[in-house]
Amino acid sequence: MIYLINMIFQNQKNHVNQKNHSSDKNQKIMLKLIYRNVWRNKRRTIITISSVFFAVIFCVIYSSFEKGMWSRMIENTLNTQAGHIQIHARGFWDDKVVDNFMFMNAETIAELDRIDNITNVSPRVETFAMASFETTSKGIAVIGVSPEREAQKSNLPSRLVRGEYLTETDDGILIGEGLSRFLRAEIGDTLALIGQGFQGASAAQLFVVRGVVSLMTIEMDNSIAYITLPAAQQFIDMPDGYSGILISIQNNNRLNETMKAVSSVVNSFIVDSDEIANYETIKLQNYQTYEVLSWHFTMERLLQTSESNRAFLVLIMGILYMIVGFGILGTVIMMTNERMREFCVMISLGMSRARLATIVSMELFLKSLIGTALAIAATLPVAHYFHANPIPLTGELAVTLTQFGIEPLLPLATDASIFTDQIITILVISLIAIIYPVRKILKLNLSKNK
Repeated sequence: MIYLINMIFQNQKNHVNQKNHSSDKNQKIMLKLIYRNVWRNKRRTIITISSVFFAVIFCVIYSSFEKGMWSRMIENTLNTQAGHIQIHARGFWDDKVVDNFMFMNAETIAELDRIDNITNVSPRVETFAMASFETTSKGIAVIGVSPEREAQKSNLPSRLVRGEYLTETDDGILIGEGLSRFLRAEIGDTLALIGQGFQGASAAQLFVVRGVVSLMTIEMDNSIAYITLPAAQQFIDMPDGYSGILISIQNNNRLNETMKAVSSVVNSFIVDSDEIANYETIKLQNYQTYEVLSWHFTMERLLQTSESNRAFLVLIMGILYMIVGFGILGTVIMMTNERMREFCVMISLGMSRARLATIVSMELFLKSLIGTALAIAATLPVAHYFHANPIPLTGELAVTLTQFGIEPLLPLATDASIFTDQIITILVISLIAIIYPVRKILKLNLSKNK
């Protein structure tokens, strides 16, 4: 009895092994057929691969340039003007006047410095004044900064054209190169600033020009001046007063976590990107002194412009891929009609229609993947090189970009999504294209295709 049972189990085991061996053998045959069919008509294969190759190269480079430029512009703005997180007095964002400035002691600022993920805390006094030198006057933005913190945040000393940088207790002023030309003021000249102080007081003070800086955009260069925080607080008659505090962080993925830590320090509420729609309701419910804003909120217009530009990019890429898709479909239709008799023979010899459709589908997928892989292999090192070494622009194009607040450089982004999106798009196009040969094979009438 035991012998019979062992024989039964052994027979079953042999049957399973034979079945697995047969399955492995069939898979190897299918792979050989797919490979041979791909390269049997080399001209058709090269045309398909080339169309995919050039389409992916164009889309990768265009998308990389677009994303790289906007990412750099946003990063420059965060580093020089905005900050990833901003702290303001309640109501300041709606009405940016001196009377809505806030008070904050040095101990609280020092505590913000100690929060994990924060790389720079930059208190600022930002106000407007009329700058006069001899017979020339102009309205400008006056920014009171800590010279040491500002050097870490925006690397302002590197933009010094002539003169010297400010010290922490300096009573001088740095002006933009364009503003210097307009006022005809040079190093050592004295500018008169007249503006509004705290609680309706008049603000008037003399500042000696310590240096001239070349700022990132023409608009900034023509209308911005820097003074120290103590000088700015004295100018508006508001000791320990700030228009806001700009905070830079190391890891933007931890933005919400860092905002909660900042909020706990300043005992305020948070306005984040998810809460913008309910901002008015939240604001009415707030009875604290400060509000903490993320850069998604403070730079909402810039982000909307970026999204609009992204929509145009998607439209251009969609048109290009549509052209490529029709090219692939035309090749597939031609290939299918040429091989109808071959399909009939394969089915007659015993190959199932499903397996034959699978082989034909894999042939197209293989061609598409080869074209995509070659394009990515060609663009990946190029993208990494120009990410580290952006292309400098010159001439009228550089002037135009600068006027719009864009640094005249063309960096390439290297985000993985730029490359994976192209792979997914090509696979989707191939999936749509194979509907035609699969449908033909499944409905093939052997008696009419002899």
